[in-house]
Amino acid sequence: MDAPDARRILISRLRFIGDVVLTTPVIRALKRHYGDAELYYLAEAGPAAVLARNPHLEEVIALPDELLPGRSVLTHCGEHLRFLRALRKRRFDLVIDLFGNPRSALLTLATGARYRVGYTVRGRGAAYNVKIRRSDSLRVVDAYLDAVRTIGVPVENDCTEVHFSDEDAAWADSWLADWGVDGDRRIAALNPGASWPAKTWSAGRFAEVARRMTDALDLRVLLVAGPGQREAMDGLADMAGHALPVVETGSLTRLAALIRRCDLFVSNDCGPMHIAAAVGTPTIGLFGPSSPSIWFPYSETDGHVALEADTDDCCGRDFCVRPVPCIESISPQRVLEAAESVLRGTSNRPAE
Repeated sequence: MDAPDARRILISRLRFIGDVVLTTPVIRALKRHYGDAELYYLAEAGPAAVLARNPHLEEVIALPDELLPGRSVLTHCGEHLRFLRALRKRRFDLVIDLFGNPRSALLTLATGARYRVGYTVRGRGAAYNVKIRRSDSLRVVDAYLDAVRTIGVPVENDCTEVHFSDEDAAWADSWLADWGVDGDRRIAALNPGASWPAKTWSAGRFAEVARRMTDALDLRVLLVAGPGQREAMDGLADMAGHALPVVETGSLTRLAALIRRCDLFVSNDCGPMHIAAAVGTPTIGLFGPSSPSIWFPYSETDGHVALEADTDDCCGRDFCVRPVPCIESISPQRVLEAAESVLRGTSNRPAE
């Protein structure tokens, strides 16, 4: 189809930081094509925060807490109705739902937009009057870009992006200065957290990598802590035998600014991994049950490397049924070899 006329456009991907980052090529493609249109984005408050500085968006709309999964529609009926009415009053011309669950389908339908774009999903496809034509690609980023291709909007590239402000950058510089992290040594940040246990490489292996990066590669190693992980990070530093600064911030854009100042980022498959690649920091992703062919659309020529579990019969579950999760088959030596290779081929420090 030819790209429809649209002055007010809503993009919706409700959940998960990494998924929202992977939709940023969609945002860029729409803004490039609809230069004067107003673009809005709807997501849960947590992942929505990663888009707070995106210059292509008029507004990031956070889904109210009362509408989050697990909240009863009956108990919070009034809040649901008020939000649905407010959404409809915005008079969107075009809505693109990149999630396709019952909640996002209902929200899309409630907008009353002339063009409602979504996937053909049993039981909720009726919410959309434009069905996304899927390509043969397995990559999630292509599943999202298929939406704009379906409506006739050209796609120039699939590069992700996360933006941060000058204030975020100043905070990152101040944080590094406070911890005595200067320009004499290259910086590696390790992110040992993940949403699901089966995606989590063990603390002992991260500790070994941190120790050997410090001793053998002469890197300054930082640890990134998610909510409630500070104690675990302190324990990991004890195992490594080195004082490792722990990055704690509730701001995803501040985290993005700090990661941008690093020369290398090593992470399980989770949101910060996608943020790191999006800001241009060479990234090593560790994959157990999830597949890099789906979730790691990043190029080795840019210094990004995916390391996959050495097994042919992974159960593919987020909660592993085996005594030792498949991700543990990735050895610290493989990570260190990848790190050395990446660091030889890249120089990520921002110009002073």
